[in-house]
Amino acid sequence: MFPPRLDSSPAGVMVSIWPHKDRDEKMQAAKDSLDLAGELRADGLRVDVYPVRNVKLGTQMAYASKRGIPFVAMLGDDENARGEISVKDMRSGEQRSVKREKVAAELRKSLNKSE
Repeated sequence: MFPPRLDSSPAGVMVSIWPHKDRDEKMQAAKDSLDLAGELRADGLRVDVYPVRNVKLGTQMAYASKRGIPFVAMLGDDENARGEISVKDMRSGEQRSVKREKVAAELRKSLNKSE
């Protein structure tokens, strides 16, 4: 998908883009993911965003795994309604929900443990 020199990632977190069928929902999901990525970057985290919208989550997870990104942040409809982010640890497979305002601190703590 990418040239080998770009295929490795210094990112600690990838933000997925939640798949939708409706065009307006697709656009909103992409905007929400980019907003989350911006918040995490503003908190000093190295963040990648899946480069294509409306792709199945399994494909996005495989992309993160191949690039060696240890955490994936997912913002689906249910999480958005609750003000939470689902965070998946790609090494252990564990997934947990974290309040949006605490997600950067939680990710930083988890990334520091893994170094």
